[in-house]
Amino acid sequence: MIRKIILVSEFPDAHHQLVKGLTTGQVELYLQPGLRTAASLLHAHAGEQLALVLDMRQCSASEVDLLEDLSVQYPQFPKMVFAASGAESLLSRLRGCNDVYIFSHPLADPSTLGSILETITGAAAPRETRLGCDGPADFERGKSGWQQKLARRPAANEHLSADDFLRRVGRSDVPVLLHGETGAGKEVMARKLWSYSNRVSKPFLKLNCAALPSELIESELFGYEKGAFTGAMVDKPGKFELAQGGTILLDEIGDMDTRLQAKLLQVLQDGEVQPLGSSRIVNVNVRIMAATHRDLQAAIAQGSFREDLYYRVSVINITIPPLRERPDEIIPLAEKLLARHVVPGASTPQIPETLRRAILAHSWPGNVRELENVMRRFLVYQDAELLAAELGDPSAPPRLRLAVARTPAPPPSPLTTDRVRFDHFAEASRSAESKLLLETLESVRWNRRQAASLLDIDYKALLYKLHKHGIVESKAKRREVSA
Repeated sequence: MIRKIILVSEFPDAHHQLVKGLTTGQVELYLQPGLRTAASLLHAHAGEQLALVLDMRQCSASEVDLLEDLSVQYPQFPKMVFAASGAESLLSRLRGCNDVYIFSHPLADPSTLGSILETITGAAAPRETRLGCDGPADFERGKSGWQQKLARRPAANEHLSADDFLRRVGRSDVPVLLHGETGAGKEVMARKLWSYSNRVSKPFLKLNCAALPSELIESELFGYEKGAFTGAMVDKPGKFELAQGGTILLDEIGDMDTRLQAKLLQVLQDGEVQPLGSSRIVNVNVRIMAATHRDLQAAIAQGSFREDLYYRVSVINITIPPLRERPDEIIPLAEKLLARHVVPGASTPQIPETLRRAILAHSWPGNVRELENVMRRFLVYQDAELLAAELGDPSAPPRLRLAVARTPAPPPSPLTTDRVRFDHFAEASRSAESKLLLETLESVRWNRRQAASLLDIDYKALLYKLHKHGIVESKAKRREVSA
């Protein structure tokens, strides 16, 4: 049962009957002047049963954006929008949200409130069984219509397509944690979410937390000032500064050092970055996405991952299943990857049935990355049976390599062999002589007479050798020697 209702309206006095009807019973009413203040109240009461009612007579694009974000963050709360008829183009974006109900009637209309209030105060809307509506006509059926709809409401994952869900998550500004095996496509998913977001015109930067030592990761994320450590010759901004207004993907965040996890948590909480060796504070506005192949819950139990950081980066959790669990996607994905690597101007070859069966039977431990490599090999081999045999027994060496190994090379003629050996010896001799001349000249600061004396050769002979090897003394060196 709904215990609290947050009412957002610029005209709370116009809803006297609603306020009076709700505050007499079991429901508390919170009047809020704007949607942003209501969002803070939603966060404070996230664990309770409540509903959000909005009187959006002057509906704006920013309010619709915020309502979409709230729908992603708090899908368990029903959100009831009483909108002016002129806002239909904006509100059409909300019709796919299971937890948002749109009314064309005025909020203060007594004939509308009875069945609606009875519905939202008498039925909870848990996360896995969110209520949906098809439009204003659903609300005109009266009490019996609502009871029928409550009885047959579908599960959320049956009511919302995967692409619609990703669009909603992308348009929101909350942190996202992507789970999946190596090569399953976590970065591709992160970029897809970024393409749906309002930050798509800003940078998308990636940092692999497993590829660098923790000291380098810290300098890459937060930046440093000149002289902060040995080798810091110039100021360098970190990725948080470079991605200002955009998105950062922290790949393999489960491998991040615990000390660095604490600093990252501080940045996420305060929105501030302090470059290494600097006293200045930089305010940053960056959306965080994280990806991992590890079980972070197990890592928390082992003490290798901070629990508070986990809850900070995992507002939305998305698990990308391995390729072997997506058999319907394998062939279309293979064809797309094959077309990606075809030489420009050439036609894309068809995948023969023999290879298709082998592809579907393979377990794909390397996921999408392995499939892409197989398609690249197919373009090289142009032999479906050979590639199918490799997929059937990956441990066996390809027959193509054995065939090449068995092909004997033509024996070189003695004359050719002798010439090759002599040319190699002459080249090595010239290289050694040139190196000796340069090292000797450098040791005497390019004083050629001293160099001739050290090499125990005539001065003119030294000049001849320098000319033969193309060793020319620059004017800068002459001035240096004369000085």
